[in-house]
Amino acid sequence: MTWEVIWSEKSVKQLEKMDTKNAQKIYDSVLDCVETPFQIVTRLTNSPFYKLLVGNYRVILDLQQNKMIIF
Repeated sequence: MTWEVIWSEKSVKQLEKMDTKNAQKIYDSVLDCVETPFQIVTRLTNSPFYKLLVGNYRVILDLQQNKMIIF
């Protein structure tokens, strides 16, 4: 099952501010976990959200009904 990736407006702005190398690394990592996100991401404590660690960055995800929303 493939998840639909939805980038929030704030996440797009954050990626645009970053250097190209790190932004591409984050983008690629998110797309790599589209098939099986629960094998790669971990749930945040006391939160409905998940995190994906990419180098020194933490990508916050909301996984719901085949949609992966990136914060």
